[in-house]
Amino acid sequence: MKKRESYKKHLNRGVMAVSFAVIFIVFSIMGGRIQAFADDAVATQTDAAKSNSSGPVTTGLAIDGYYGEWSQYPSADITYNSNNGYSVHKGQIAIDGDRLYVHFSMNDLYTSQMQFQFWNITVDGKQCVLNVLPVNSDGSINWSGQMYNLGEGIYRNFGVFAGYYTDIDGDVAFTVYDAAHTETGKGDEIEFSISMKKLADYLGINIDQGATITVSNPNIGAQGATITGTPTGPWAGAAMAMALATGGVFVCRRKKR
Repeated sequence: MKKRESYKKHLNRGVMAVSFAVIFIVFSIMGGRIQAFADDAVATQTDAAKSNSSGPVTTGLAIDGYYGEWSQYPSADITYNSNNGYSVHKGQIAIDGDRLYVHFSMNDLYTSQMQFQFWNITVDGKQCVLNVLPVNSDGSINWSGQMYNLGEGIYRNFGVFAGYYTDIDGDVAFTVYDAAHTETGKGDEIEFSISMKKLADYLGINIDQGATITVSNPNIGAQGATITGTPTGPWAGAAMAMALATGGVFVCRRKKR
């Protein structure tokens, strides 16, 4: 009888450990999403210079000029104090491994090509300029390459350079849907990725898991897209919880023997 009661006691502890792990995983994953929307709400207040948060970090992004995968990410409103919801541009940012991904789209009422050469990036308060420039087949800057008055299509012949043209392994896709940029057409879009390691080397810092990164384009709007943390954050905590739960079940089974 005593052995049976002891077994039940350890079994209950194992079940409780597993339950705790499941709850911890759910809140760890959802926590980033909740914080992202909370930060986004704060950013839309009176201070137009604040950056909107773009939400959690996930995988599966590809720089190819097709933007469907970005639909899973919350977006930041980018504007210079426009009161017209249709005149607001969108910005998004994500991290996957060593790559930082950025996506901005112009609103459909914007009647000019997106000015996408100059960007600002801030990592934990340290800032530099990112230059998106035409490149040759070997990755060197093509100073005579065309950047304006582009026709309809997807353009992949661009690279990303930090400050005075330090290569940070950029990959770019710029899409023009309506070369005339009429109000009835679709606004331009751009997505690009850069190496976090090369960016860190250029800035002379270590980009840790809790780093806050903001990307903005001064020619589009006062706001930027911001993200905090890397994919290993919540998943590491979840893995630790699962390890604890597994250990609890293992001890329970061992006691049974």
